Amino acid sequence: MAEQSGGGPVRGLVVGVALLGAVALLGALLAPLWWWLAPRPEVVVLPDGGVFTGASEVVFAGEGYFVVITALAGLLTGYATYMVQFSLARRRFQDLRLVGLISGSLGAAVASLLVWRIGVALDAPARETMLATDPGGTVVAALQLQAVAFLIVWPFVHVLQYGLLDAFSLMRGDQPGVPEQVRVAPLPEGTVPQSGDPRSDDPQSGDPRTGDPLTDPRPGGPGPVSG
Repeated sequence: MAEQSGGGPVRGLVVGVALLGAVALLGALLAPLWWWLAPRPEVVVLPDGGVFTGASEVVFAGEGYFVVITALAGLLTGYATYMVQFSLARRRFQDLRLVGLISGSLGAAVASLLVWRIGVALDAPARETMLATDPGGTVVAALQLQAVAFLIVWPFVHVLQYGLLDAFSLMRGDQPGVPEQVRVAPLPEGTVPQSGDPRSDDPQSGDPRTGDPLTDPRPGGPGPVSG
């Protein structure tokens, strides 16, 4: 059974910071995986210090691995973040959907940056070797991410997964922490609502259990009590 909301904004802030930190930490853990899986092409060192990469598939394979790893991570974090806030909202009656969405999205953006920067930093020895190679020499290129637009893959997939789960929950009518709308059953055809009935146009108050007008309990008092 769900408890009443406790903590309010403070609880939401704590949950948001925890989700952001957990998602960002996953990015730091996945950076060595990208560094280990991504192949490196052989490049020719140019006189100006640059490199000639050519047009082989290996040149783009490293970025392809980055996209695959971050996209799968986005699916995972989008699902995990929504289910965590879903469970916490059910435990205590508090809508945490927006908290989960914002904190998870920011965490995914930070995680994507960490995968990139840590993965590139782990390949620092290869970059030093490139710089020490004479012009015209062939060397294995260091890991890099030329298309930085791929950094948006993780947060985009995360938000998409989160939104799909929330839409599915909305269709099921199962959203913990969201107050349910009070529905008044329609009267049978031909039935006249009594005074005090919320379906009646009569403003006179009545007993919500029976629909009968309320009476003044004092001796000699008037009969029905107007609202």
